[in-house]
Amino acid sequence: MNTPDTVADFPVCQCCPRRLLPLEVKHGRLVCRPCEARLESELDEVAELWQRLPALLKPGTPGKDNADAPRVPGPTGSAAPCNLAVLSLLGGGATDPLLAEEDAWRRELRKTRHCPLTPRRGGQDATLKGVLGWLRVNLHWACHAYPDVDDLDRSLRRLLGEMRGLVSGDQRRREELEPGCPMPARGHTDGSEAPKCGGGLSYDPRKTVIRCDTCHRAYGPTEWDQLGAAAGLITLPFTLPAA
Repeated sequence: MNTPDTVADFPVCQCCPRRLLPLEVKHGRLVCRPCEARLESELDEVAELWQRLPALLKPGTPGKDNADAPRVPGPTGSAAPCNLAVLSLLGGGATDPLLAEEDAWRRELRKTRHCPLTPRRGGQDATLKGVLGWLRVNLHWACHAYPDVDDLDRSLRRLLGEMRGLVSGDQRRREELEPGCPMPARGHTDGSEAPKCGGGLSYDPRKTVIRCDTCHRAYGPTEWDQLGAAAGLITLPFTLPAA
């Protein structure tokens, strides 16, 4: 692969706003080494958190310590027989998005080599173990050759956000924001001629950060004024003054 002449010509990592290094470009990378290592670590974290979910399945008792416990419809308002959010993850909510990524990667691989369809692996434990193992084995290939590898990044962020929240007890969820990201598109710097990103913004209350799913920029509280001024209006759970 030809190496660009200037830093501004270097492509941007598919999973973060960072420009790839000369050696990464030379080796045909689409994703920087730190992001590849992070994705591998996040796959391992899914496996770790999965082992902790069954203990959280036990029924909750609505009240001061569990005010958000789900209730079934009815005149008694009795609590649901188990934690429905945990049940959802154990019943396919964790494996489904990862299987979708595996299916997509296999389709891409079949363009250049033999690659069988995603196998049926049995129950949810076996399925999760199998899909995580397959994604780990093929992650290096994806970071070099799969143009939509950032889909896995988004899927892991959403899945881990839910799993971490259940394990930690912090049930605050991400909020989708309007309008879209007003910052320069991937690969562009600030300037009147730079096209706007327009990607979907979301607010993560657990990390107190606003993130764009397209350009992968993350904005802490000190940057929200700048972001709000650029967008004209950002709808948050609190007031963001316009500049």
